[in-house]
Amino acid sequence: MEVTRSDLAAILYETSRQSAEFVFGDTMTAISQDDSGVDVTFEQTAPRRFDLVVGADGLHSTTRQLAFGPESEFIRHMGLYVATMPLDGPADSRRDIVLHNTPGRMASLHPVHGRALAAFIFRHPQIDDFDHRDLDQHRRILAAAYQGAGWRVPELLEKVRTAGDLWLDSVSQARMDSWSTGRVTLLGDAASSVSLFGDGSTLAMAGAHTLGEELAASPADPRAALSRYEARHRTLVDPRQGNVAAAAALMVPATRTGVALRNAATRLWPAAAAASWLRTRIAPRPAAVAA
Repeated sequence: MEVTRSDLAAILYETSRQSAEFVFGDTMTAISQDDSGVDVTFEQTAPRRFDLVVGADGLHSTTRQLAFGPESEFIRHMGLYVATMPLDGPADSRRDIVLHNTPGRMASLHPVHGRALAAFIFRHPQIDDFDHRDLDQHRRILAAAYQGAGWRVPELLEKVRTAGDLWLDSVSQARMDSWSTGRVTLLGDAASSVSLFGDGSTLAMAGAHTLGEELAASPADPRAALSRYEARHRTLVDPRQGNVAAAAALMVPATRTGVALRNAATRLWPAAAAASWLRTRIAPRPAAVAA
């Protein structure tokens, strides 16, 4: 089951807007803290003081940069870039995702609320001057990466040229020795971006729940709460940060042989899953144990 980013944002906003203050169209420019609180300077509004600052602001986190240091110290490029773009028309199928692979490149079409969404994932070294906000640069990168590709890719690239809702970024991981410094902590991709399979939002939600529990357990000692939050949540995050290589090999094989092996393996998966399901149904039930 997939929940789109916009739907998730709307759900969270509608659920919390009566009990939280939202400020849109602004960003932090400086953070200064002492033992009792954090002073924050904003680009647009007046400075304010808070008990705690939680940076849940994604891979390119401003909070992380201000409180911990430049992005280059913590972000590890995983050899891939990914782009998505909604299309104007309805999806060909409401259930099926169609993938087209050539070595090192994937293009896909899949349905979201009955509408079609195009996605591109491709292997590429880190682009040193990459700007995740530069739409024109993103168009040039995609055009160069998919030059000469077949299937429906030329048609999709034509749509890329005029798309206003194109998103492109590197597949990267945030690796940090600690997610907290004093009364500033990080959550979600800002602390530990993980993989290609959508774990980021799931882990961010789980992490927020854990963070809330620990802060409620010792409101007078936020540093201890942040330490417990990190210790608990890393048990979920750390195993998943090793899954990127496997996901990349599955979705974007680097060679023609890799594509063929992946396709052969996927044909066997339904039979293997059925066999596993059948074993669970015919295995003898364990005997009851009295205590």
